[in-house]
Amino acid sequence: MKRLSKLVLSLAVLGSSYSVAGAAFAETAPAVKSSTTSTIITTGTPYLKQEPVSGKGKIYGTVPKGTELKLLEETNRYYVKVNYKGQTGYISTLYMKKVSGGTATKPESGGSSSSNITLAKKADNIIAFAKSLEGKVQYQYGKNDTNKLLFDCSSFTKYVFAKEGINLKWGARSQYKAATPISKSELRKGDLVFFSTNATYKYTDKVQKIGHVGLYMGNGKFIHNVNPKDDVVIGDMNASWQQKHFVAAARVLK
Repeated sequence: MKRLSKLVLSLAVLGSSYSVAGAAFAETAPAVKSSTTSTIITTGTPYLKQEPVSGKGKIYGTVPKGTELKLLEETNRYYVKVNYKGQTGYISTLYMKKVSGGTATKPESGGSSSSNITLAKKADNIIAFAKSLEGKVQYQYGKNDTNKLLFDCSSFTKYVFAKEGINLKWGARSQYKAATPISKSELRKGDLVFFSTNATYKYTDKVQKIGHVGLYMGNGKFIHNVNPKDDVVIGDMNASWQQKHFVAAARVLK
C-alpha cells in the first residue's frame, strides 16, 4: 500500500509539472484570430512587397486590378499577405476587397478593414475639397488667410486637411517632420509630396532641401498651390521638373 501511495503521489507531481509547463507555453504563444474571408479582388494596382511596412523590403512588382487572390493573412491594418504567380508577399489593404468566405490567420494586434475604408474616404474627401478650390484660392507666399483664401503651398495643404479635422502645422518642412516618411513607390492617395525649389535645391540635407509641398491624388498626379501665376493646379509626378526636384513623401492618414 505504501509503494502504491508513493506511485500515485509521484504521478500527481509529474502531472502538475506538465500543467505548469503548458500554462507557461500558453502565455508566450502568439494569439491568432481567424477572418471570415479567404478570397480578395484587387481594386487598384498595388505593389507586391517583401515586408508589410512602408518603405522597407523589396518590391516584387505590381498586381493588376481585378486580380483574384487567396488571402493568406490579415497582417495589420495596412497590409495583407497573398501569393501572386508563385511569389508570396504583401499588398496594401486600400487596393482590395473581400469577396468570399473561408478562414485566414489574423494576428491579434491587426487593425480592422473598416479603418482602412475610413482612411480612403478621408483621402477622397480631402482631394475633392482641394480640387474644388481651383480658381478660388490665390497663392501668396507667407499667407494663411482662410477668409480671403490666400495661401502659400503649406497653408493650402493645412487648410484642406483641416476639412477632415486633421491639424497640420504651417510650413512644408514642419509638415514633413510631423508626418511618417514613406518611399516614393509607396505613395497612395492623401499622402504629402515634397519638392525642392530653385533656392533650396543646393542643400544636401533632406529637410533643408524641402521648399514646397503638395497633396498626392493617385496615378502619378498631385494637387498643389504653386505660385501667384498658376495658383492651385494639378501636377504630374513624372514631369521632368518634378522628377528633378522631388525630395520626399510622407503619410498623414494612418
